[in-house]
Amino acid sequence: MAHGDTYGEITRPLNVAPQAVGKTAATGIPLRERERARETVPFADLLKRHRGRSGLTQQQLADFATLSVRAIRDLESGRVRRPRRESVGLLADALRLGDTERLQLHAAGGSPTHLRVPLHELPAPPALPEPPAPPGALVGREAELQVLLDQVTVHRHRLVSVVGIGGIGKTHLVLAAAQSLRAKGWRVGWHAPAGDPLCCGATSAAGSRSGEPPPGAGGPADDLVEAIGERYELLMIDGDDAWGPGRVDIGELLRRCPGLRVVVTGLTPRHLPGERVLPLTAMTVPEEARDYDHALLSEVASVALFLSHMRRSRPGFRLRPDNAHAVVGLCRWLDGVPRALEYAAGWCLVYPPELLLARAGRDSSLLSSPAGCGCQDLLRSVARSVDIVAERHRRVLAEVADRPHWTVADLGRLVPDPAAALHALLVHGLVRPAGARLPEHFTVLQLVRLLHGRDRTPTTTAAVRAG
Repeated sequence: MAHGDTYGEITRPLNVAPQAVGKTAATGIPLRERERARETVPFADLLKRHRGRSGLTQQQLADFATLSVRAIRDLESGRVRRPRRESVGLLADALRLGDTERLQLHAAGGSPTHLRVPLHELPAPPALPEPPAPPGALVGREAELQVLLDQVTVHRHRLVSVVGIGGIGKTHLVLAAAQSLRAKGWRVGWHAPAGDPLCCGATSAAGSRSGEPPPGAGGPADDLVEAIGERYELLMIDGDDAWGPGRVDIGELLRRCPGLRVVVTGLTPRHLPGERVLPLTAMTVPEEARDYDHALLSEVASVALFLSHMRRSRPGFRLRPDNAHAVVGLCRWLDGVPRALEYAAGWCLVYPPELLLARAGRDSSLLSSPAGCGCQDLLRSVARSVDIVAERHRRVLAEVADRPHWTVADLGRLVPDPAAALHALLVHGLVRPAGARLPEHFTVLQLVRLLHGRDRTPTTTAAVRAG
């Protein structure tokens, strides 16, 4: 076998640690890559590797490639070492290989010289964007962060879905997890199909995709598989809720990348085998009291988050006897929903907490960003979550929306499976526990009550939006 730097002698993906790479003065090609250029993997082994990653049997591959199963067996056993170029092309199509892997397969099969591309001319698969930095410190979600990290690192689950209503803090949580894991040496990729998760009108981040793929392009899973290769241990997919061609087929992605783990955020679980669901619910709110210990009050998760946002615009703000009850009232009225607390703190630049609480029940514009970004109206966000639950559960939600609190036994008069109905509403983040003083009681989020109050009931929400 001749030795050289042609692609015909490259038969496996390169995954070179930066610290282990040197370059020759003559070619500028990394030394580790030049060494691997001299290594070969037989066509049979390469074909079996790709088939194993795709999850196909020999019979299935034969069917997809319009070849006989005997031909596949002969190729994988090594009895046929120089397959026809047309057969290799059919196999590459059936395995849905990217450009790099397709060239590898042709080269290993002894394709003509013009297909043997010099290594330094070979187009590298596009890299995934790095996860952006979290938007500030993660306040009040330390327990949830540790659970998410444990699911990925300790329990080694391959798919973890962080679910909840829009504005509950899913993106912030997974960004904090990505930051922690990258600091420990994990290789983490980021994919945000809807662009900037904080604003639907923002331009998509580099490397992310939204809507349908362009004509002639592979689906999102194909693009991700090619970009992931062996370079990433963890992929985080943020806000991939849209149905249709633009949605990532996570099941396919996990089959084709057996060493990959995925964390995905969304309004609802994917219901895939092996999926672990982390419901992100409303933050803890303080109990009503006549007097408050301000030090203890500031440690309640929702209050701590509200104060952290308040001090960005009013650095001198402190809990005092004359404002503590208003702060507690706002946190309780907003159910500890992080984005609602952020908006309320922003409006406190205009209204003091006492006046804001008085206006809260009358002015729904206070549930939108003070910056005027209409796409972040919280009632519109929660309407999406209401729309996707099962119809029988929407009917339950409508029945209990105006009750201050209720138990699972109360739901028994509404549906034959009350525990399942309550579980679904809790996972989707539309209800929450009523508090320590009312054990085993639950209540509907204030945002859901307001949604019903605006005659946007679960059965008519979609029609209203369509109109």
